[in-house]
Amino acid sequence: MLQSSDTIVIKDSFVYSRIPFSIGSVLPHQRNPIRFKLAISYIFFLVMMQLWDVYDNLHDLQSFFTGATEWPFVLSMLISLVLIRTNKKLIMVIKKIQKEMNGSMLFENDEEKRLYQKYNIIATSVSKFVSMTTGSTIVLYYLRPLIGLLVQPRTDAENNTRPFVLPFRCHMFFDYHYNVKLYTLIYICQLPATYASMCHAAEASLIATSTLHVCARLSMLACRIRMSLTKSPAHFRQRIRAMVIEHLELTELSGFLNDCFKNILLIEYLNCSFRLGISIYVLLITLGKDTAAFLNFCLYTVLVAAWLYLYCYIGEQLTYESLNVGDAFYDTDWTDIAARDRKSLVICILNGQQAQYLMAGKFYKFTLFGFSEIVKSSMAFFSVLRTSIE
Repeated sequence: MLQSSDTIVIKDSFVYSRIPFSIGSVLPHQRNPIRFKLAISYIFFLVMMQLWDVYDNLHDLQSFFTGATEWPFVLSMLISLVLIRTNKKLIMVIKKIQKEMNGSMLFENDEEKRLYQKYNIIATSVSKFVSMTTGSTIVLYYLRPLIGLLVQPRTDAENNTRPFVLPFRCHMFFDYHYNVKLYTLIYICQLPATYASMCHAAEASLIATSTLHVCARLSMLACRIRMSLTKSPAHFRQRIRAMVIEHLELTELSGFLNDCFKNILLIEYLNCSFRLGISIYVLLITLGKDTAAFLNFCLYTVLVAAWLYLYCYIGEQLTYESLNVGDAFYDTDWTDIAARDRKSLVICILNGQQAQYLMAGKFYKFTLFGFSEIVKSSMAFFSVLRTSIE
């Protein structure tokens, strides 16, 4: 917890992404390539075995679609971890934001402190919620087969022994379904697979913290423009020069964030859209047949939708605060400034109308309106899937 003044306490929201990433040495500045190679090798092997299992179950639609909710997620995390590790710009952004959170920012008034604290609280709450929700979900998912063994007897009504089920679907080169010792060994070996979910939460926390920090800085800048730009007409040029420089720095930082995260967010956009449609279809085929699986995929569907909404929310906030800077220039009292300085103000107003976006690749902008479009696309995919199969 970092104290920046007597009236505001800035929490280090990066801690929720720093800890999971440090386990596998994922971030570029974490100099332990052996741990990263081990983590990537394990996840790569898991993806291959899951794809093999999908091929083995092409004849069983329920097993096929259930597997399709797992391997796209693991595959996307494999690619995302490689992108994060090889992104040299990312560490520059993290260090810059961390330095500002450590107290290098200068607050001119209490309103600026309040605005930054608001976004810092949102970033910390989002990171904490994502970490706790993902952690509890993956624990329940991993323990699901054991819970099933405790709730249901191993033998059915016809005195037939039920086969053992692994927490994560994957192809095996030997039969473990009725061998307790072998099943226990494989079950323990699948425990590291939960690390992919931890990294997913850390990735979302990193993106949310970085983007909301830029939103907070833009909100502070807009407040400063409204309250003090024309407060002293004699010093107008000096103040507008300082504010323009800060606006350009924040625009550059926003561009850096997009360069760092656009490919990762593109993977998230495609992956979550696909999994949302698949999970809704799995809900349909498990309804009335397997209550435990139905409830499990209800939670899974809600989490996938919540993940998409999170990215759309922070993207909406970035767009709103970037346009708010232009509105702040427009709302200033320009009547007391010199005529030669009004042209500079007009240029600032025009420049402030250029909105900043959180991008997936180079074509999709994360906004709340875009969230509804994603849901519509997923439902259309679900309808096509249902019609094609039935």
